[in-house]
Amino acid sequence: MALTLDIVTPERRVLSVSCDEVRAPGVQGGFGIRQNHEPFMTALEPGRLTYVEGGREHHYAIGGGFLQVADNRVIVLADTAESAGDIDVDRARAAFQQAQERLLKLTEQDENHRAESARVRRAAARLGVAGR
Repeated sequence: MALTLDIVTPERRVLSVSCDEVRAPGVQGGFGIRQNHEPFMTALEPGRLTYVEGGREHHYAIGGGFLQVADNRVIVLADTAESAGDIDVDRARAAFQQAQERLLKLTEQDENHRAESARVRRAAARLGVAGR
């Protein structure tokens, strides 16, 4: 294995694993990391984080955060992170619908618009990962 991947949320370390590749949803678009990648740090959008271990893909829904790469180590500091198998699809679907309904009642100038928009993106990410 070429990379070490750590996913950490404010509550706990979600994952620590050796893997061959990491793909993440950056704020400027999705990207991939393999062995000997140049060091960098970037912000993450809510979405699907995938790591490949021995040719097998593993998927996590992340709620945004930051990712750092250095010395074949990838550290993800995520607002939230949940593996595909841990996502309750019915609950995720209900959260998505509720967040959408709240967002539709707001204008872009409303002080809560940004937070509700982020909730919609996180819920959509969870549904997308769970549906795979």
